[in-house]
Amino acid sequence: TSMPPPPLRSCPCFETWLKCRLRLCRRRTNPGFEAVVHRAMAFADAVQQAFAGNAETFGLVGLGWHVEFGSDIFEGVEGRESVLEGARMLSRTQRWHWGSCTKALSTTVVASLVDAGIFSSGWDTTLGDILPALSKDASDPNFAQVTLRQLAAHRSGICVDLAPEVEERLRAKAAVAGMSFVEQRAAFARELAMSTLGCKPGEGFGYSNAGFALLSAAAEVAAKKPWEELVIERLAMPLGMTSFGFGVPPRDAASGGALGHNEDGEVDETEDLPWHHASFSVHSTFHDWALFARMHLRALRGDCSALKVVGVGASSAALLHTPVSPAFLGEMSRGPEKPMSMAMGWQCLWEEPSDGEHWLAERTGILYHFGTNFRFNAGMYLCAEPPLLMLVASNSGSSLAKLAGRLALEAVIGAGTVDE
Repeated sequence: TSMPPPPLRSCPCFETWLKCRLRLCRRRTNPGFEAVVHRAMAFADAVQQAFAGNAETFGLVGLGWHVEFGSDIFEGVEGRESVLEGARMLSRTQRWHWGSCTKALSTTVVASLVDAGIFSSGWDTTLGDILPALSKDASDPNFAQVTLRQLAAHRSGICVDLAPEVEERLRAKAAVAGMSFVEQRAAFARELAMSTLGCKPGEGFGYSNAGFALLSAAAEVAAKKPWEELVIERLAMPLGMTSFGFGVPPRDAASGGALGHNEDGEVDETEDLPWHHASFSVHSTFHDWALFARMHLRALRGDCSALKVVGVGASSAALLHTPVSPAFLGEMSRGPEKPMSMAMGWQCLWEEPSDGEHWLAERTGILYHFGTNFRFNAGMYLCAEPPLLMLVASNSGSSLAKLAGRLALEAVIGAGTVDE
């Protein structure tokens, strides 16, 4: 008799399915298939131990994960919605904050606008072309020469973010004036234009959330629609991401009740600033996040039409995944983040080179990113061969939560290598 397809590998039902398969293959005296089942059980156990074990080891409030290895899917949660008394256990339908994994989504949306002919010179359209008045008034004459390509690859010369006190002043002004998201992004762009670039556009790497805020401000001016509408229309709707939204995850019956926690483990319900929606501020369930990640994994594995569903052609899809930093031997970062073979919204070099080693940006068959708003943590990892997709998220915004996520991913990567 035939067996039904496997459920999500979220353990009780998955283990039952595996045991049924094992009994069936024994009846058929199929030792090869039995070995396959045993390897699958071992990998499922490795996934559970990697994520749940690290969540416990590092004392995280909560952690969730979604892993796809070949055709197998493993998903789970560990911990509670908050440290508050009476807090519930996390739900498998919890909406998770993406952190800076958002940047890969934002560059995908911009790529769809490029391929739709929205920008006069494609990826090489400058801020001077899109925002002429702002560029004319900028403190740095090179500001007008910054291109969309450079903003998306962190090579625009905008190497720093605005100071926290400046952003707080903008937040207060927006609240008093009742400014829309578009107006707030425009105000942020004006403030940013008063800064001096860290280097000439294209001549250095500097990881910048502010650069992505400016990228979204330019995109909505060119497309004549708010950034949020562009993302929903061009990406979330075509992919069927029904749980997708901006800012920190809402707390309701449909979204889950996870609260963010700061470095000290205290509840922090501060909302993200809207000009960072393109930088690090979206949320969804793992199911919907995986729709996005799976699309990019297909492209990474050579499917030239994988991003066609969101209006991105083969050349732009390849551009998104092609690392450009470091651009020359010994190039260093002009900010806190190293140029780990940085592409457009993705990093491509998982293992950091030893001290003294130099490397140039090159394709590795890997795409990943980690990110945090200091109240939630998140990570996304894609590997072409063997095909592996991993998402991890926590309602702990601490540096330990990022470390826990990184170590969990490394453990699963190791288990996948052994399994192969």
